[in-house]
Amino acid sequence: MADRMTMIRECESVGRALNFEVDLVIDIGGGELDVVWTKNEHPNLPATKFGFCICAQSGNVPIRCITLGIITAIVSVCDQLIFVVPDERTQRSILGKIDSMGSIGGIMQFRKYASAVTREELLAGVK
Repeated sequence: MADRMTMIRECESVGRALNFEVDLVIDIGGGELDVVWTKNEHPNLPATKFGFCICAQSGNVPIRCITLGIITAIVSVCDQLIFVVPDERTQRSILGKIDSMGSIGGIMQFRKYASAVTREELLAGVK
């Protein structure tokens, strides 16, 4: 299993390979995010920002950790938050909790804003 810094470097590498501007362990206004990918495809449109939270430990992720990540990304004006996790079990834990947040009511549907990918899925995006 990879450690947190290895996963951050891998996320950086994938972002750069996909021609994103990449910032590491950055606070852009709402708290610290592990990685932020930014791309501006059109001069008259705002840049797209993807925030990444690296969860290097396997298993059940506390709802507090997920909520804090989502709030940090929203306040930091990220368009999407992606949790990068070591395995499918951890991915299911996060996705299940994100889905359950939407089922308790309210206007925010976090499953459209936040998602989770395994480390292998992230790395498979670049060949």
